[in-house]
Amino acid sequence: MKKIILTVLMAGILAGCQTTSGLKINSEADISANTLIEKVDREALMDSKNIELPGNYDVRAFSKISLAAYIDNIAFEKDALATTINNGIVAKLLENELARTKRFEVLTRNCDACEYEIAFQAENTVDEGAIQQGEKLNPDYVLESSMALGTVFKKKSDHSEIIFRSLVTTKIVNPTTGEIIHSFEPIRFNMPAKRFFSIEGKFLGGFDYRKPNELQEAYREVAQKSIQALVNKVMNYYPVGGRVTNLRYGRFAIDSGINQGFAVKQPVVLFLSDDGLDIPVASGEVTPKQDGGSGLLFIWKENEPFAAEVQKKLEAMGKEYLKRNKIYAVSVGTPESWKF
Repeated sequence: MKKIILTVLMAGILAGCQTTSGLKINSEADISANTLIEKVDREALMDSKNIELPGNYDVRAFSKISLAAYIDNIAFEKDALATTINNGIVAKLLENELARTKRFEVLTRNCDACEYEIAFQAENTVDEGAIQQGEKLNPDYVLESSMALGTVFKKKSDHSEIIFRSLVTTKIVNPTTGEIIHSFEPIRFNMPAKRFFSIEGKFLGGFDYRKPNELQEAYREVAQKSIQALVNKVMNYYPVGGRVTNLRYGRFAIDSGINQGFAVKQPVVLFLSDDGLDIPVASGEVTPKQDGGSGLLFIWKENEPFAAEVQKKLEAMGKEYLKRNKIYAVSVGTPESWKF
């Protein structure tokens, strides 16, 4: 059904001398071992056998959840080329990618400008209601990640190559109880090889790994790719949805939109919720507005008695059927059109 395609906030200063001997990154730095970006396309949902409910859906939780994301550790692999990295840049990349999905309320812990504004208002404004310390919101969940960065050198017949790679481990935690809600499989990413030329250890040209700024940029790039894959996994783990309020002539309306977690045109599965039974009956796509959305129905699920019954009763009763029965649309995966 799917073609393919996850989180982090930097907690401390990443020192150039940090190393780790923990979970190993793919020692061969094989691009085929990369964690893939998972997307769902329209063609897949035109196939009746793919009309199934996603994991972890809950009609009682079809609303945005609030997140604060942290990286508790970033380290270099034992034999990696080490440098210093601006944690704040990587942390903001993560927060921006999460916020861009519209799936979550992202509570930043990396807003230097906010601190500057608080100080400015304290010294320069007299208006009531000025920003004060202690007014920040608490998250529903915390995403805690660790990142390991590494390099691999490969000698070819006429040149040499250096591959930058990363490994990210992540868990979702209830900040009140400390309970681990979910742990994601490790995210692995190996960048395409960068070429350079040398003779008997003397550098001649190509990617200059001796320069700190070149190293920093390469590590930021591989970190960003890992973050994008991580955000994709988080999006897929937290499906969004809403109740269908109207359906006719192959189009439908739902009571959820951007403010409830939809960002762009989103592939969905429609299902009937009947006294504890949730039965997928059709596939479609939702285009969101602020607090609602318009949908295009693709196909009804074949060889499903409930689907045939729903279709028949909708044709006979129209909107009245939807008032008496609960039909929902739930997201399935990351949209094909989503840009990483």
